[in-house]
Amino acid sequence: MLQKIDIKTLVPGMYVVDSGLSWLEHPYLYSQEGEVRSLGAVREIQAGGYTEVFIDTERGDFARTRIGTGPQQPSLVELLARGPAGREAPSVPLAKELETARVVYRDCLCIAREFLGDAKACREMDLAVPVSLVDAVISSAVRNPDALLALCKLRSHDVYTFTHGVNVSVLSVAFGTSLGIGAQGLKELGLAGLFHDLGKTGVADVILNKPGRLTPGEFHQVKAHPGLGRELLEGRGLPEAVLRGVAEHHEKWGGTGYPAGLAGEDVHAWARIIGVADVFDALTSRRAYKNAMLPTRALGVLYGMRDRDYPPGLVECFIKFMGPYPVGSFVRLGSGEYAFVRTSNPGRPLFPELLLAFDAAMRPVPPRVLPAASAAAGPWAIAEALDPAAFGIDPMDYLVH
Repeated sequence: MLQKIDIKTLVPGMYVVDSGLSWLEHPYLYSQEGEVRSLGAVREIQAGGYTEVFIDTERGDFARTRIGTGPQQPSLVELLARGPAGREAPSVPLAKELETARVVYRDCLCIAREFLGDAKACREMDLAVPVSLVDAVISSAVRNPDALLALCKLRSHDVYTFTHGVNVSVLSVAFGTSLGIGAQGLKELGLAGLFHDLGKTGVADVILNKPGRLTPGEFHQVKAHPGLGRELLEGRGLPEAVLRGVAEHHEKWGGTGYPAGLAGEDVHAWARIIGVADVFDALTSRRAYKNAMLPTRALGVLYGMRDRDYPPGLVECFIKFMGPYPVGSFVRLGSGEYAFVRTSNPGRPLFPELLLAFDAAMRPVPPRVLPAASAAAGPWAIAEALDPAAFGIDPMDYLVH
């Protein structure tokens, strides 16, 4: 099936077709036939000034990840064998993409609040808006994934109930992009991440916010939420991959998860990815009963869960994607001065681009960019990561400049 789309929604995995329309009459229609293989190819097409393109929805990776048109999912073993594609240079600078990402993130929070409220009150749920917002998340992640990732982890937002699903959706889509997952797969990941805890609307808040150990009866209620989430979404036209991502995100590689105790490749690939994003966001979020954990430590916790809770290579790929110091991290340097991580450095992740902001006595200094280092950074090497909230600092006040 041929479909005409805006060039801004073109992503790797889509198969471009030559429509046969005259270039003289349609000069902004891109028509070089073939599968788009990389983010770099997407950016070259967009930079060429094209505004529209025809794609074949039954060819390319876009088609292979659709239900009913081949395998229901790429094997997780195959995904991890490819390894993370690594971060290409973003097509849009962080400060500029943050302007768009702020709107996307805010809209996602509003829809999450409304959607969860409708589910809890047993009102009819409208899926059309969440589906369109996931498209916007994907587009932003393709342009510069650090913008939405920074918004996820560096701002004080609404209560955890509403932010968690949005954050897991963003993390899953951005990570999926790095793995080379195609357009339809990214949409499925984004939707499953957004809805993954929908079933918790059937669990009492007193249980969800309980600081201590749950009783067996309380834990039994919590373990039912993935299945309940699937039930609430069934019959609404969503792909099976989305429903399985919701239902299986707490299953473990070794078979010790819930609700069904699935193991190994019996668990959908999207559920595995969402599971990692779920744990990372939960650890790095402030809750009613705990403070947020620094991303560097949270990645260490995830690393300790590799091979037992998650398949070999998945956690390692996630850590490589996030980097030891995610964009926006507040760090103390070897010189004693303080800075923010401004841009990741995939080739040398320990030496990202920094924005120097405070001297050794924590006095503000004129912001100065310290370029990413290709070798040891000397006095600019990062000594430790810190919690900016402990200093009353909002990294966004610095990253937007």
